[in-house]
Amino acid sequence: MKLAGIKLDNPFVQAPMSGVTDKAFRTIARRFHGGLIYTEMISAEALCRGDRKTLRMAAMDEGHKPCAIQLLGPKPDRLAEAARIVEGLGARIIDINAACPEPKVVKTGAGGGLLKDLGKLEKAVSAVVDAVDVPVSVKLRLGYDKDISSKALATVTKAGAAYATFHGRLVAQGFTGKADWEALKKLAGEAEVPFLANGDTRNEALACELLRHTGATGVMLGRATRGRPDLPGTAFDVLEGRPLRRMSGDILSATILDHAKLLALEHGEHRGICRMRKHAHWYLAAAGAKFVKEKVHLIETVAELEKFLDGVVWKD
Repeated sequence: MKLAGIKLDNPFVQAPMSGVTDKAFRTIARRFHGGLIYTEMISAEALCRGDRKTLRMAAMDEGHKPCAIQLLGPKPDRLAEAARIVEGLGARIIDINAACPEPKVVKTGAGGGLLKDLGKLEKAVSAVVDAVDVPVSVKLRLGYDKDISSKALATVTKAGAAYATFHGRLVAQGFTGKADWEALKKLAGEAEVPFLANGDTRNEALACELLRHTGATGVMLGRATRGRPDLPGTAFDVLEGRPLRRMSGDILSATILDHAKLLALEHGEHRGICRMRKHAHWYLAAAGAKFVKEKVHLIETVAELEKFLDGVVWKD
């Protein structure tokens, strides 16, 4: 498929996720697939203020490309200023978050809050499009508390979005209930720009089913990739009729350990391992391994993690 002028062999896209798709995760993901990946959602306001931590989050690693940077914020002028900053950092695609359902985000008018006012959404997208030379995309939901997805799609298309991604729930739903695949199919048929479908793709089979059912350009994979940085690659294998090959216990152990080392290098061992605990749990749970959950949260060092992994019983 082709998105924003970039030719991609893999139609499965790694979603942006706060606290998940950081530099270490992206480095690990690149071992398993060459598809489009995203940064975490990044605060436009913090970027504009020159916050060092946020600037580090937005830094582009050449080995992660193709990689899109997602910006979060309610103000068109600050989104535009932040877009110019990340363009200078090497962003190839800039994505605007109009989907995040977190109450603390929505109440500021950012994320899913932008869907309360399509006029404001249009101004935000237009401001960013006018501010940079790289393509701009938008991540949306079907609406805030009612389905206005057709109007929202027309709005961002008119404003100059290069492509749009829709999650098949309302903002007010959070992650409850089921994603509306029929609504996503309807939107894919209406779209005048490339369209990515998102929602309830817990495994390779469902990812392929959503792609086929909607006729979308591609499918964005989110929560299912926690502990499964390989999922966009394995989903593509299934789509192409190749055998599904999950990571063996040895590869999983090595991957988890390498992920931890990357976080320790980035944040220092103590902070890095604290951040790694949730990832370790996700890896182990996704693999169906037998382990004591409480022990994961007691790990303090890379050496302790390595010893813990030696005792894990991996599913055949």
